[in-house]
Amino acid sequence: MKVRFSDSFQADGLTVTTPTLVALVDPNDSKRVVIMRGSLPLMVFALDTEENAKRLADYFGVAPKPVVTNATFPITGEQLKEILPKTDQSRCDEVADLINKYSDKFEINTPLRMAHFLGQIGVETGGLKHTKEIPCYREKAIRANFGFKHYCDLFEGFECIDMDACATKTKRVKCTPDVPTTKEEIKKKYICSPALFDYVYSCSARLKGGMYDLGNASPNSKDGSTFLGRGFIQLTGKYNYKDLSDVWNKDPENADNKKYFHKQTSEDGHIDELETNLDVAMKASMYYWQLKKCNSKADDDDTKGVTKRVKGSDPDDEVKNRGDIKDNAIKVLKK
Repeated sequence: MKVRFSDSFQADGLTVTTPTLVALVDPNDSKRVVIMRGSLPLMVFALDTEENAKRLADYFGVAPKPVVTNATFPITGEQLKEILPKTDQSRCDEVADLINKYSDKFEINTPLRMAHFLGQIGVETGGLKHTKEIPCYREKAIRANFGFKHYCDLFEGFECIDMDACATKTKRVKCTPDVPTTKEEIKKKYICSPALFDYVYSCSARLKGGMYDLGNASPNSKDGSTFLGRGFIQLTGKYNYKDLSDVWNKDPENADNKKYFHKQTSEDGHIDELETNLDVAMKASMYYWQLKKCNSKADDDDTKGVTKRVKGSDPDDEVKNRGDIKDNAIKVLKK
């Protein structure tokens, strides 16, 4: 067990900041605890949470609030707040507890692995705030993300020839007349509308079996807006939701807690829990992290490689945004 104490706390109306403290339990004597500041041992005493707080209060003249966790490399809400300063402290505290709950199981247990994980979920959720993709893209965002010729139906003057058809391994479903230049106006029906995801995430514009085949059906099936991003790592597409269901249900730990994320609640599925149940969302995102073998890329400090495994692509702006959070996290976690 480790007890990681807050980096800052109130005392007589003042905020006191200290290096992060960790209480290490002696593996040969569970009642013996060593308080560490980094690699420097400060004191030794018996394990008791209230006692820890009292003795630290005597030592510092203030009373920090302890956070008890079994995590090998725990993180505090205060650290998360420093890494993601625009996020509410209460949200940081909540997410830190969930990370600590599952990080050992998925071996996110080193500063570098934790920093990369935080870089990814920080961007995926807009600073831990959104566990569902925001279904409102304005014209600028549509052009930046989907403004390509093969998404021909997005553009004024062009119509997909069959909204019930799917692409083959070599040909996407075409539009008439011919191919847009992509300089045309974006159709109003796609601006800030679920219809955008029904089209761009459909099997019509994505080659069957290709790298970006999401497993969704045609635009008229509405799979695109059903299987848009959810979770701390925001899964997209029916294939990814099904893969997550499989890896969750194969774990003996979940024998009495099966989840079917690729099914709607009305079908006895659990897709909504990736958005509404933060505990499930965190554990699910770590399963996906493990499934995509992200720890190995994190160990190499390969932000581009981690981003490619999480997102499925590695555009420069995404790699930079995730890398910036990762770099800040490294500084905070190594204090």
